[in-house]
Amino acid sequence: MNLPYKHPLPSMIFALAATITSHALAEEAGLMSGVTPVTTGVVIRGVTIGGPGGTPGTKTGEVCSFGTEEVDITGRMLGASVNCRPGGNRENTLQGLPVRFDAYCVINAPVKSARLIEADVPGNPNHCDLSGITPGDATGQFKGSIWR
Repeated sequence: MNLPYKHPLPSMIFALAATITSHALAEEAGLMSGVTPVTTGVVIRGVTIGGPGGTPGTKTGEVCSFGTEEVDITGRMLGASVNCRPGGNRENTLQGLPVRFDAYCVINAPVKSARLIEADVPGNPNHCDLSGITPGDATGQFKGSIWR
């Protein structure tokens, strides 16, 4: 009796896809890279409004938009710049925010449906990357800005 030959390629492709997916999910959750997501403190997004500034701490009437951030094929951001600091407050998390920003938005961590990791850069030890969230959702959570 002759049984039909089953090529192993389809099962190999499935196994490879499952492995890639599980690694991507683990990396996004910070499990593979040893990176711990920031879940406490405040998150600050700088914004440049220009013109005559207002009184520090008062509303500008502008939002902190994430509309120009790079996104993946699912429309989720790959790494928007924000300031954060585990357990930080507004005062110590603003440190290092570039001077070009004359206003900012501030919310409490964690950012819903997002990944927030520390990613310091020269001159800004509080720099963080915000990813895994759509620009519209991020803009909605950060809402209105205040003068610096």
